[in-house]
Amino acid sequence: MFCLLSSAARSITSDNPDSLQRALNNVLNNRKRYDQQKQQEIKVFKDLLRQNYSSLTGRYNCYQRLFNAYKSFVHDSAFVYCKKLNACAYELNDQNKINYSRVNMGFVLVSAGMFKEGLDTLSKVNIKFLTDKQRYEYLFLQARSNFDLADFDRIGDYYDQYSKAGLLYCDSIMRQNKPESYEYLSAFGLKSLRTHDYKVAVVPYQKLLRFEQTYQDSAINYSCLSFVYHALGRDDLSLPLLIKSAIIDNSHSTKESVALTNLADRIKNTDIETAYNYINKAIDDAVFYGARHREAQISIIMPIIESEQINGIEKQKRSLMIYASIITVLVVIVIIFAFIVSKQLKKLRIADQVIVNKNNDLHEANTSLIKANNHLDSANRKLSHFNAKLDEANMIKDEYIGYFFNIHSDYIEKLDRLKRSIEKKVKEKRYEEVLMALNRLNPGSERENLSHSFDKVFLNIFPNFVQDFNALFDGAHRVRLSEGQLLNSELRIFALIRLGIHDNESIGKILNYSVNTIYTYKTKVKNKSFIPNDEFEDHIMLIKAVKEVADVAQG
Repeated sequence: MFCLLSSAARSITSDNPDSLQRALNNVLNNRKRYDQQKQQEIKVFKDLLRQNYSSLTGRYNCYQRLFNAYKSFVHDSAFVYCKKLNACAYELNDQNKINYSRVNMGFVLVSAGMFKEGLDTLSKVNIKFLTDKQRYEYLFLQARSNFDLADFDRIGDYYDQYSKAGLLYCDSIMRQNKPESYEYLSAFGLKSLRTHDYKVAVVPYQKLLRFEQTYQDSAINYSCLSFVYHALGRDDLSLPLLIKSAIIDNSHSTKESVALTNLADRIKNTDIETAYNYINKAIDDAVFYGARHREAQISIIMPIIESEQINGIEKQKRSLMIYASIITVLVVIVIIFAFIVSKQLKKLRIADQVIVNKNNDLHEANTSLIKANNHLDSANRKLSHFNAKLDEANMIKDEYIGYFFNIHSDYIEKLDRLKRSIEKKVKEKRYEEVLMALNRLNPGSERENLSHSFDKVFLNIFPNFVQDFNALFDGAHRVRLSEGQLLNSELRIFALIRLGIHDNESIGKILNYSVNTIYTYKTKVKNKSFIPNDEFEDHIMLIKAVKEVADVAQG
């Protein structure tokens, strides 16, 4: 694996697009091995965590290493370890670590496309407790978040609002750092790029690439300089830089990146097969990482590339029809010629051989067409899977909208009856009966009825939820419900998670529990399961709804 990394590192010193693209294709062919190396690195950090768990400081340092390993690799795992990092920082009562863990959480949320949550988290950071390097990371992340949100919204007013905020953060970095420093140049380059001052932006990005920096920063700077050159019409300089960025990302298993997507978009008009291969690998990375805004961005480009590929197949079909017509004409001519000139048997045999060769070419072309159709079938299956997920979301939405309308209607009717009853008793001055009517109100009972109604609606959508949930535990730790009980508190927490509500505060408000109680319930349940804690919620999300089961049976 070291040899593979060395080869990738040597390849980016070249500026020849063909040799760089061969190096990129070699890296993509070995992606599984790079991912295995990343997993091995993470395993070493997890072993260190077990060894240092008794030390609060050692545990914090191990959580930081695991977060850094996961933050551009798997969003869910990065989120889990960032939460543990935050909890550990509070136990240490270290304001620097507490505020830096919020910066890390902001990065995870923004990288997954959760812009509101990310910006809300970053707004809680007190920068006076951060080091100079951490303050730069915070300000640069704020700038990136606002620019990404502007690009995602695209609506004029909001685009201008978020772009202006991002530029102000760039100005803050430039004020707080010396000119010609890495921090100053990165902010100056980003500001020039976002204000479309591309000629000015070239110089800081050229200087940045001369600094010693992390592979993530070098990939970003290559990609930014490539964009600047492309905007200036210098694709001869732009394309090699974009390929270098993609090589660095993929040779280090960086799944939260856009270089491969932009490269596919750039070459779709000149090399449709390679562009189709790159865009499929890019969407695999986005799904693997969990970056929803990246999936949306790729979903805009992918149909264009697929359309280009279909046009290429149609051209092949037309060529095949021409070849078939030519062969047919040749056969007719050969038959007539053989009938008239029977003595020229030798020439006839040569003509027959020509026909055989043409048929072989036709067969090979047919084989290529079948392979292309197989690629389209694979893409359609992926699209069907996405549609199934959308159907499930719509079904859940329809069930719960109807459920909440019925509940609200019942409560409005109860309040109306109570209002009329109290008005009547007040008019008749029967105040003791008013107090008795009010004392008969039992919020606890109403909440139990609400929970029971939620259980019924949820189990209508996920009838096998309890059995599938219990399948994640051995016999001694499985949930056993009393007669007439549909779900208990622990099951309701994970039922809300299956519906897509992952935030402890939101779950607590729904179930009338504190955030600490929710966290305790979740930790207690996960510790009983034979599934690793950081994978437990992924298994919960795999529990199928009744519509999914029906679709599988029909398939």
